[in-house]
Amino acid sequence: MRNVQIILNAILSKNIFEYILVDRKLHVISASQGVRKYVNAMPKEGDDVLEYLPELVGNEEEIKQIFVEKYCLYTLESVYKNNDYVNISVEYCDQNTAIILLHNITAITRAQQNLLQYSNESTLLYNTLQKVVDSQNTMLFVTNAEKIEFANKKFLNFFHAENIEEIQKKELKLYQKLDASLQNYRELFVSLKEGEKYLKLGKDIFIVQATQIEAAHTLFTLTKITDFPHEMQLDPLTGLYRKDYLNEMVEKSLQEKRNFALVVMDLDNFKQINDTYGHLTGDKVLKAFVMLLKQHIRKTDLLVRWGGDEFLLFLEDGSPENAILKIENIRKLIDEYHFETIDHLSCSFGLSYTKENDSVDSLLQRADKALYEAKIKGKNKVLFKEE
Repeated sequence: MRNVQIILNAILSKNIFEYILVDRKLHVISASQGVRKYVNAMPKEGDDVLEYLPELVGNEEEIKQIFVEKYCLYTLESVYKNNDYVNISVEYCDQNTAIILLHNITAITRAQQNLLQYSNESTLLYNTLQKVVDSQNTMLFVTNAEKIEFANKKFLNFFHAENIEEIQKKELKLYQKLDASLQNYRELFVSLKEGEKYLKLGKDIFIVQATQIEAAHTLFTLTKITDFPHEMQLDPLTGLYRKDYLNEMVEKSLQEKRNFALVVMDLDNFKQINDTYGHLTGDKVLKAFVMLLKQHIRKTDLLVRWGGDEFLLFLEDGSPENAILKIENIRKLIDEYHFETIDHLSCSFGLSYTKENDSVDSLLQRADKALYEAKIKGKNKVLFKEE
């Protein structure tokens, strides 16, 4: 592999070790347990993050710009923290949340220092690369446009291969599992510029990221989100689970042949609320909406935020009729509720119910079509899609 140093740096730049979630005021929302290793104490919710990472002091305004410019990034490299070298980066999560990532680069920093003592730097650096990438928690692989040319042990083990030659014989076309229209890994890299994507392999779900490391090669990382701490699967504004968690529950229920309804709900004319009263009022409405729903669903039901003003509800019920009746009652409840500032709000619902050979996609597609029909028929309605 050419230019091993570039590959090594790219891998280290993508390796997520520990994190702290913060709000716009740079107050702690949550943090991974391993952060204690670098800051001597476990950050608590509401704490000023600068108390734990004084290296960021003086750069508060630059960091807060991350909330305004979505793809803005603030980075400090090779910070020495409690006998470890770490890269500290602050990245955008959403308009109210940023994530501070601490990347431990101790192994490679010390290895690079030791390399100065040897004449055969290229061979030693390649061996260092292999040792470092094999110790990572993520699955890493490097491709040209058509095939995989390098991978770490975690990747090899996942696909039951002893070496890269066995991986190449398998002719893994992971890009087609994300999008059947993609023809090669180069096209996958281009598609990832539009935002992070999720890849399901067996029972596991991974976040896929990519970095171009030279003209002909791309580094891909597969980070297993089913191994992430509990709070990483939560929506920061509403506290609800994200859609990926619902996917897992739906798939498990389908495998167990359980009967349930999947409901897609969309707040009517929500854009007008944001345009008229502002996004802060819009956020308050979303929180009140979620609180109202939580009060009228069971613990066995699952409410998740899909994005914006769209929500999904997993509803265990013995029949479609029971599910429709329950959702109709919820619709009336929302329609009659007096929301602060805006007073009235309505919601449209699309509902599907399990049938033989269903999948997450087929259930969601029917519910989404039902929601679309509810919208074009005047909104503030509950529609059920059987076929």
